[in-house]
Amino acid sequence: MGVIVVAMSLQSGRQKILIWGKTYPELSNRYFETVCTAGVTETGLPVRLYPIPYRYLSEQFAKYQWITASLRKNRNDPRPESYKIDWDSIQCADKIPSSPDEWGKRAAIVFRDDSWQFRSVEELQQAQRSRGTSIAVVVPREIRRVELVKRPADEIRNFEEKVLELRKRLSAKQAQLTLFEETVPPEMKHLEFLRARLQVSWFCHGDNCKGHKMQVLDWEVCELQRRRGDDEALKKVCDLTDQTKYALRFFLGNLFLYPQNFMIVGLWYPKRANLLFS
Repeated sequence: MGVIVVAMSLQSGRQKILIWGKTYPELSNRYFETVCTAGVTETGLPVRLYPIPYRYLSEQFAKYQWITASLRKNRNDPRPESYKIDWDSIQCADKIPSSPDEWGKRAAIVFRDDSWQFRSVEELQQAQRSRGTSIAVVVPREIRRVELVKRPADEIRNFEEKVLELRKRLSAKQAQLTLFEETVPPEMKHLEFLRARLQVSWFCHGDNCKGHKMQVLDWEVCELQRRRGDDEALKKVCDLTDQTKYALRFFLGNLFLYPQNFMIVGLWYPKRANLLFS
């Protein structure tokens, strides 16, 4: 997969986006709760939509569903793919249908622009340094291990403290979702803290790749973990990363404060029997 430098050129205003990824919800002092959401435009340009209080939306969308919404460049986020979204403007449209060729229909749009597809994580990191690339697709060469990693005690403590603080602010009518003059929700939804995260150890196709360890933040994986437990989630990710069965690709996204650190924010896993779409 070649790397072509393409400048982001989205205009502020209403845009049509095909959603390909959502991460597990996180508490937010400013926005109460957010879900980092990613998609592509009709021309295949990747976009990060933030903040979205997904569980509080009146109209919710699924992966591989088209939405239209009003966007504007996020001036507080230098990453070129990051856009603020007016969540009240979201209108859900067609889903790419569940059919034998669904992966092909998805691929025709998701991978239309190869500027964000990389042969290796090292090439991606170079693109991040040179032009700020923060969302990418990389095909793993080899999966070495999938494991559960316990989160440190300070993360648990910080989460519990933030829950208490947000509840106080809500009860005092002080919390506000300030973007686009949103008001606070009538009540705070319970958000479960996942005490362990799935982590994949893998090699990319870089000539000097020494291996990568990345946590999986994909909401579907995390939701399975929340509902069915660690073992079921571990089993599922082990299955989806079996490269004898699936033509696996990773959707990667970086951290705002640590732009060279990427995590797995989505999985692409058509069965290998369907070679046309792999």
